[in-house]
Amino acid sequence: MKNLYKYICIIVVAFIFTACEDEDTLRIPKDFGEGPNVRINVDPENSFINIGDINNTKIAYDLFSESKNLRTIELQVIYSTGGTPVDTTVVKTYTQADIDAANGALIGESVTSQDLATAFGIDLADIAGGDAFVFNNFTTLDNGIVYPSETVDGNLNVTPNIVNSSNTSSFTSTFTAYAGCPSPVDEIEGVYTASIVTYNSAGNPPFGLPTTSTREDVTITWVGPEPFRYRVSSHDAGWWGRPDITATEGGPADFFDICGAIIMQPVGSFGFGGAVDDGGGTYNSTTGVITMNWYNSFNDIYGDVTYTPQD
Repeated sequence: MKNLYKYICIIVVAFIFTACEDEDTLRIPKDFGEGPNVRINVDPENSFINIGDINNTKIAYDLFSESKNLRTIELQVIYSTGGTPVDTTVVKTYTQADIDAANGALIGESVTSQDLATAFGIDLADIAGGDAFVFNNFTTLDNGIVYPSETVDGNLNVTPNIVNSSNTSSFTSTFTAYAGCPSPVDEIEGVYTASIVTYNSAGNPPFGLPTTSTREDVTITWVGPEPFRYRVSSHDAGWWGRPDITATEGGPADFFDICGAIIMQPVGSFGFGGAVDDGGGTYNSTTGVITMNWYNSFNDIYGDVTYTPQD
């Protein structure tokens, strides 16, 4: 009788747990679709078009993937000259068979300057300093879904969470190769007085703070590996370092000197968001004055900075 009572209790308890099971867990699919894993690591020393040695220039990279459901990986390139996009074409295509044959690691891949010229129907001599080649990775899965995005019947099919800044990112969506002139390192490296004017999109002082700041003894040094990459010790002229707000200033930032055009590289700043180049930056080879313009969209701050060489 005791055994019968024990069995009845077990059945009752099992029934209670079954009855209380969350119905939502029953609706979770067991067969999840797999997004693509396509990581592209660009060789810093071969990440730009060297106008001074254009016949031997190449964009070199390694491509990694653990995926087994890829139809194609297309490197689509947008060619811009004078800041204006001219044309778009696919310069490289890979398949799952290519990935499998390389055991998931295609090492030492490259696109030469001649490959780019041929793809866009131009001569090497037509590539000028300041031109840009934006490489976009469009990966198509076996089921037809395209990453990073595809529009189907007017609707966005998929937009995954993509990070491009890290060599360990699972998916690299884009990178840019600039055509650069030899940069006058000896002239640009030095000590500067930096001044900034800040404003928001309405033209008003951000956060009600003063719109100007000046900082002396700001340094600019060449850091490479590109022959036109520099680092400035303060991209905000000390504007953010106010004791009534925070003890932290915007800090250093890298920038490119692309044939006299100054292009600041993205940098985290002010605790939230990040500052990105806003266009129009210049280097005056006669006066040595450098201007840099950036925008922090999270805080809605525009910063126009001028760097004047200190004697």
